[in-house]
Amino acid sequence: MSMRYPAGFISAFYNPLQNPDAPTIGTATGGNASASVTFTAPANVGGGAITSYIAVSTPSGITGTAASSPVTVSGLSNGTAYTFKVFANNSYGPSVLSAASNSVTPALAIGDAFGGGFYAGQIGVSGVATHNLVVGPVASAQNASIQWKNVNTATAGADSVIDGPQNTADMVADGNSTVYPAAHFCNDLVIGGYSDWYMPAKNELEVCYYNLKPSTTSNVTNSGINANAVPARASNYTAGTPAQTSATNFQDTGTEDFTVTGYWSSTELAATIAWRQFFTNGNQDYDGKSYLRGVRAIRRVAV
Repeated sequence: MSMRYPAGFISAFYNPLQNPDAPTIGTATGGNASASVTFTAPANVGGGAITSYIAVSTPSGITGTAASSPVTVSGLSNGTAYTFKVFANNSYGPSVLSAASNSVTPALAIGDAFGGGFYAGQIGVSGVATHNLVVGPVASAQNASIQWKNVNTATAGADSVIDGPQNTADMVADGNSTVYPAAHFCNDLVIGGYSDWYMPAKNELEVCYYNLKPSTTSNVTNSGINANAVPARASNYTAGTPAQTSATNFQDTGTEDFTVTGYWSSTELAATIAWRQFFTNGNQDYDGKSYLRGVRAIRRVAV
């Protein structure tokens, strides 16, 4: 449990003959709403063995406790810069605080558990983020072989390259799960207490590929422009960019990797065809709507 210490609280109880000396601060490293703070234990432990080390954040006075270096401090706010000081405890009480650490700003990393699934990156307008994308767990949010539509006919409204929720809603409103199997599969999911899963639009699906590419296969160089990526991409892929994701759980044979070659987007290209993307080489192309492809549900969280 986090504790908050008012200014002067620790030093008021410090006795150099009984209390330990302050630890020597090391390096703070930011994580998802957390930070890891390293330090060196003091040579002088005072009148008894050190029982714990506590790191305290500035701002907010949020704490973490450990028996040795490093200390993990959780409950931080992503996007806020923090520094940390560490003190040691023995049976007589606390040391004085160490010097302050470097400043770190916690943030989500690609593949982190987030919002009922896993963080896949951001979408936005003109390079400015509006939403975080959440990829659903493969075991419940992926269907490996499903139709976009059971006939190759037009669907009114489902043509946005960025508004997956609206595309999905248009399909669900237009027909039942027999007519629109992929859209209903995504729309009907409840995972982690969230019921707002949907079929990703073309540019949302591309962000998932760019950040969560499972393999080391070379990319095609005729796909990849994405005005809604953050940052926006005005050029196609190169053979080596994007590279295989650094999120190990999304790499080939990982627990959450995109295992199907081609995935449907919710974006209609023409009356009889819809956009899909290969997760082997990034190729963006189209198929007839009645063709069987994979689908992976996502949700979005406003920034």
